[in-house]
Amino acid sequence: MPLSFRPELDPLRPYVPPKSWRMAAEGRDDKAYAKLTSNELAFGPLPEAEAALVEALPRANRYPDSHVSRLRRAIADANPGTEPANVLVGNGSSEVLLNALQLLPRGGEVVFPWPSFSLYPTVCAVLGTKARPVPLAEGHGIPAEALLSAVTDETRAVILCNPNNPSGTYLGLDGVRELAAELPSSVLLILDEAYVEFVEDTSYENSHALALESENVVVARTFSKAHGLAGLRAGYGIASERIADHAERVRFPVSVNLAAQVAATASMLAREKVAARAGFVIRERKRLQEAFRDADLDFIPSQGNFVMVRFGADAFERSGILVREGAALGYPGWSRVTVGNSEENDRVIQAIANKDGALERGA
Repeated sequence: MPLSFRPELDPLRPYVPPKSWRMAAEGRDDKAYAKLTSNELAFGPLPEAEAALVEALPRANRYPDSHVSRLRRAIADANPGTEPANVLVGNGSSEVLLNALQLLPRGGEVVFPWPSFSLYPTVCAVLGTKARPVPLAEGHGIPAEALLSAVTDETRAVILCNPNNPSGTYLGLDGVRELAAELPSSVLLILDEAYVEFVEDTSYENSHALALESENVVVARTFSKAHGLAGLRAGYGIASERIADHAERVRFPVSVNLAAQVAATASMLAREKVAARAGFVIRERKRLQEAFRDADLDFIPSQGNFVMVRFGADAFERSGILVREGAALGYPGWSRVTVGNSEENDRVIQAIANKDGALERGA
């Protein structure tokens, strides 16, 4: 009898990366293109993070701190009311999400808005849990009431990407609190806040407090976006001590490598500079959205470091701009445009200003 695999894995396919990733893998990292595909920060790591990496390099022959103590302390200090015992760490926020879901009883369902981060249904399949996507509300908004209506006795968790990727829409903190209050205490609420630094709404500040007040809420965040450390893979979460303790029990040993630890710690300690970079992104996001509006293009007002716009990826590429194809994200005919640096954003604006000619050339 041949080796058999779990049948629920049959529908899964390896992740298909954006074109910019494929070009780099093939040695074609062409500098002629503006690479606005992956919601990366347009700038490199902060000088403090670079210095920490240089200092740590001679120690690369040694295993790093398995508990990631210094980074936990820096995260706790940056989030009022948090102690290191409340902090989860991981190889990107994806591992934080995975570890949190691994704590729950097997089987059942996980509810989340859709379209959203493509990892959610994949993780559900890997864990043997049924994915239950709930369509976004009118205007691509977060469907809080529909999420609650979807909860059953089989629901293990609700995942809320807030702001949501790829729509860029978000649920205000009052709405998040109401959602958490209405959920049964047996259901885990995971707030995936990968883009929280780009939220303009000042009332959303200190959203992590909800996780400290609740026994069934986890806030997951990343160093891949506003901190500019996507290549190092570091993420964190904030939750009750009970959740954090159990998440550490299932985390793969030494999953956060030495480079990620020291760079993320240095970047977290320089959080005023990170906030300044996020402020730049917010200003440039407004500029892009104004340009889309002036060009009579449909777009979704965003609170992330990207904007979803109804303009084809092929048309952008003909102007030397690589964006994420909307069809891969549930938005055929649209493109998700990462907010780049000023020059890259100028190129986007120029491309849409010439949209009629671009469309004719593509006809």
